[in-house]
Amino acid sequence: MADVLMPCAIGVEDAFGPIVESSCLDGFDFTLLFEEALLTTVPIGIASDPTGENSEKVGYSLVAAYAIVYIGLSISYAVYQHKTYRLLTMFRGSLIAMIFDKTLRIDSSAVQDAEAITLMSADIDRIASSMPLIHELYGSFIETGIALYLLYRLLGLAIAAPIAWIIICLVAGIPLAKAAGDAQIPWLEAIEVRLAATAKALGATKAIKMTGLADIVSSRIAGLRLSEIRASRRYRILNIFVFISYFASSALAPVFGFLVYSLLAQKDGNGTLTDGVAFAALSVFELLQQPMMYAIDGVEHVKTIINSFRRIQEYLDAKETEDYRITPETSMSSSRASLYKQADEKDMMLSEKVKLDQHHFSVTVQGSSAGYSEEEMILKDLNFELPRGQTTVVMGPVGSGKSTLLKLLLGELPVVSGTVTTTFSKAAYCPQSPWTTWGSIQSNIVGMSAWDKEWYDSVVSACALAADFSEFPEGDQTCIGTRGARLSGGQQMRVSLARALYSRNSVLVLDDCLSGLDRTTERHVVDAVFGPQGLIKNLGGVTVILATNSSKILYGRWPPQAKYSNILEGHHLSFADYAVVLNSDGAISRHGVRDTVSSEDEIVQTSETENATAIGPAPKAEAELPEELLQELDLLDDPDQGVSRMTGDLKVYGYYAKIAGPWTMFIYLMACATFVFGVTFPSIWVQWWTNANAEHPNDRLGYYLGVFAGLGLLTVVGCTLADRAPTSFLTSTNAGLTINRFSQDLELIDNDLPQSIDSFIFQFMSAIVSAVFVFIGSGYVAAAIPACLALLTVLQFYYLRTSRQLRLLDIEAKAPLFSQFLETVNGIACIRAYGWTQNYLDRNYAALNASQKPFYLLYCIQRWLTLVLDLFNAGVAIMLVGIATNIRNGSTSFLGVALFNIVTFSSTLQTLVTAWTQVEMALGAINRIRSFVKTVEDENKPSETGDVPDEWPQQGAIVFSNVSASYETSSEPVLKDICFSVQPGEKIAICGRTGSGKSSLVSSMLRMLELDSGTITIDGVDVSTIPRQEIRRRLITLPQEPFFLHGTVRENIDPQEEATDERIEAVLRSVDMWEFIESRGGLEELLDDDKLSHGQRQLFCLARAILKRGKILIMDEATSSVDSETDAVMQRVLREEFAGRTIVAIAHKLQTILDFDRILLLDKGNIIETGNPQELLADEVSAFHALHESLGTADAL
Repeated sequence: MADVLMPCAIGVEDAFGPIVESSCLDGFDFTLLFEEALLTTVPIGIASDPTGENSEKVGYSLVAAYAIVYIGLSISYAVYQHKTYRLLTMFRGSLIAMIFDKTLRIDSSAVQDAEAITLMSADIDRIASSMPLIHELYGSFIETGIALYLLYRLLGLAIAAPIAWIIICLVAGIPLAKAAGDAQIPWLEAIEVRLAATAKALGATKAIKMTGLADIVSSRIAGLRLSEIRASRRYRILNIFVFISYFASSALAPVFGFLVYSLLAQKDGNGTLTDGVAFAALSVFELLQQPMMYAIDGVEHVKTIINSFRRIQEYLDAKETEDYRITPETSMSSSRASLYKQADEKDMMLSEKVKLDQHHFSVTVQGSSAGYSEEEMILKDLNFELPRGQTTVVMGPVGSGKSTLLKLLLGELPVVSGTVTTTFSKAAYCPQSPWTTWGSIQSNIVGMSAWDKEWYDSVVSACALAADFSEFPEGDQTCIGTRGARLSGGQQMRVSLARALYSRNSVLVLDDCLSGLDRTTERHVVDAVFGPQGLIKNLGGVTVILATNSSKILYGRWPPQAKYSNILEGHHLSFADYAVVLNSDGAISRHGVRDTVSSEDEIVQTSETENATAIGPAPKAEAELPEELLQELDLLDDPDQGVSRMTGDLKVYGYYAKIAGPWTMFIYLMACATFVFGVTFPSIWVQWWTNANAEHPNDRLGYYLGVFAGLGLLTVVGCTLADRAPTSFLTSTNAGLTINRFSQDLELIDNDLPQSIDSFIFQFMSAIVSAVFVFIGSGYVAAAIPACLALLTVLQFYYLRTSRQLRLLDIEAKAPLFSQFLETVNGIACIRAYGWTQNYLDRNYAALNASQKPFYLLYCIQRWLTLVLDLFNAGVAIMLVGIATNIRNGSTSFLGVALFNIVTFSSTLQTLVTAWTQVEMALGAINRIRSFVKTVEDENKPSETGDVPDEWPQQGAIVFSNVSASYETSSEPVLKDICFSVQPGEKIAICGRTGSGKSSLVSSMLRMLELDSGTITIDGVDVSTIPRQEIRRRLITLPQEPFFLHGTVRENIDPQEEATDERIEAVLRSVDMWEFIESRGGLEELLDDDKLSHGQRQLFCLARAILKRGKILIMDEATSSVDSETDAVMQRVLREEFAGRTIVAIAHKLQTILDFDRILLLDKGNIIETGNPQELLADEVSAFHALHESLGTADAL
């Protein structure tokens, strides 16, 4: 337990004072509560004997006592609650700060984005909802003891019966509560699985639609949603039994007490159940309900808190990154010291030499082997030195460990043996997968560096971004969206490079930063950045370490046999001063100055059919941010949002009821009414019973006790039915409707809404009944009803307008907090390399403080409302007692009913307000889902109902007839009067510069771009008449970026579940992937795409395309970013497996389309040339020839 609470204790050590204050206030609070219950008997006695001695003086004293008790209770409870929720806010801030701080220090290979998101949302929300009950839990034992003593004074030995029944309920309820708390663990785990799958799907929405897998992905996520609901079912069922044990105790304990009391009185013949004893006992029983609830329900909440703390602590105990480098700013850590003690004397002598040569070398690596574990060695026995102030190129075949070597130099990889010494602790790092953050292009380039307009313009120009800015309406102030969604891959890479240059860091570590650029742009960047007059040379003294995939250096790919001299003279390596060459085993093959390496003439052996298995895992896929946690809410904005924020929307209640169904709501409301009737009517029954006892003591005892017991059982039955209704509703809700808001909204809908609705309906009905009973207790009090209603109307007007806005602000303020957290997870290596850890920590604190304000203020206004309502209740109670003790002409029994309900009315109003607040917040989640459903138009049109044969398309003929198309936000068509046809089995390539309309043409075929005019037919069928998903399902599409589903290897490679195991194995063998898959568990193993290299990912997606039946293959630059070996395998597979099929490919590399039948050359949305690529290339006046000459032979079209 101590270990579990340790993380919180660290962050809230200053909160010990508030804990003591809250405990003292809690004790004062329940002391006044029991004084309140004891006072119930006095007004009844005075009203029963209005002529008694000193009754007038006692009456005035009683009014004063009521004023002291009720006003004191109101103030003390408000202060106590304020202290409690202030402490809760401190806990929340401390936990989130610790999670973020840990994330900045955690090993990049250990961080799990879905797990961390769940900790910061679901777990902390559960802690927040359970924490206020901690004080109530330990206080409940004291309250129970006092209550039982008071009951003993009222009922005597008859108290043994209710005590025995309460013990039975506790024995049954507490284990159930513990089990319910434990049952939340699999529920939270199911949330993580669903969150990870949904986030992965959202990150690949375009690819999923292009490949026709939208229905399958949606179905699988819906299945995970149902699995999540099933995982929560055990918790919900156990929760029902917990409530049954609680209400069975509170409803039947008075029955057993009055039964034994009446039987003993009847046996002794010396008394009966009077109204004074009955209503005083009922008041104490009512006050006993809360400690009973806390004793049962509190155990579940404590278990929930412990489990959430344990999950948080497991994350805080996760492995942290340890910088094994020797740098000027760091001293040798104890772990490094023990490592060096094991080094031989030669290594120590070399270390001394390093200190003397630091002004010559930036990096010195001596006998170093590195990997994520000793069993997984990636780099082996490295010995080299990198010159200071010069450009070093790291080369090697695919999977040789180039990217891993850069991580070693940045301190992100553990050193198993040897030493790594650097003259720098910070470096500008440009990773292979560009890291971008939410914000403008300018903010991404500047980062945490100081603003310098002149230098910024120079960097933008050098990175060829100025032309891109001119294409955006807002220029460099354009928001790039989530994960840079509004930028192309090449633009993202250049922004990442620009950030590195703008930082003016003396060390640049660049991981294949020129990949994905077209040849013209690449030449510009190389000359402007690395050339003799480039930025790096002008800065002077800058050390550049550039890892490169040599596939783009000389021939557009790494030839089967290439000499280092050829490679080093090719294109941007001509600017290199030094080279390090790795072999396929992760060891140094050669290193030295460029001329020395070139003169060796060693042959680089590669094979086009060599398995492209990487030694280490590919860069970790970026963590996906749930849509609710982003600021990207443009589609969900309601034009009337400003009004609805203040006034609410009653339609949401109807929307929720409509989804639940009329019969479900009717049964639920009837169950609630039954429960409330069972709770409130017993006081009326006791009134009639005591009236009968006054005239005929203990007469018809069985009748009155039987009905009283029946009402108690009715309470239990009503509670059971009412609690079951929301559970059954959740299991029948359309999961497809709710996955769009899959993080906080689903948490609110799943966890908060059912319980809040139960509480709200119960307390709303109970408040109405209690108010009626209070006002009928004295006819004169009823005259105050208009004033009370007016006061309540004013209160709700101001409170609801304020609380609703604060609740929305609370949700909205969490967006940047979670956004920054996910950005940090995605770019943790960059942040640490740049030395921006403290900057991001400060940013998080700022976002956390902004989030804490509405969170805390929301609780503050709830406490204000509670105080006002308690004072209102105190005024009614004082007025009731004052009238009853001075006018004295009403029924004492009705007065007992009124005084009893006054005792419960305050807590009922408090619970009602809290429940209403929670219902409004949860219904806000439904409102956002409703807004999404209403405002986001379905891409499927009513007219798209055409049917096609099962084997369509059978031939693969495609005809474009006068096709023009434009995007909604564009004023100019991106396709202009396009006319061409593709014969069955023809291979056609689409070429053109960036922005020429290549991707738009493919998008129009897949119905992802609406046509302004013209038609597209496939095998004679107009595609505009066919449902879009059906078209995409019938065509085979290979997108540029590989994507994977959450599931096994089999589920990923054959989503349609049509292929046999033998067929799948044969296809995987054809792409050289079977041995890799088999070595990691086979087809039934869960596919972890983070363990695949980029080439393996693309080959796997190619295998998926082979298994799909169809006559038309569409390739959207599928080979643009792969290495030479993967490209060779893909070209071979395309020739062998897709022979005879129609192929439409967007061309990126010239050599991949030279054997195509025909090309289409686009420019500004027009077809400017078409023909055979070989013939056009030979025609010196053709536009294709001119394009080829301008780009060079190692082109990327």
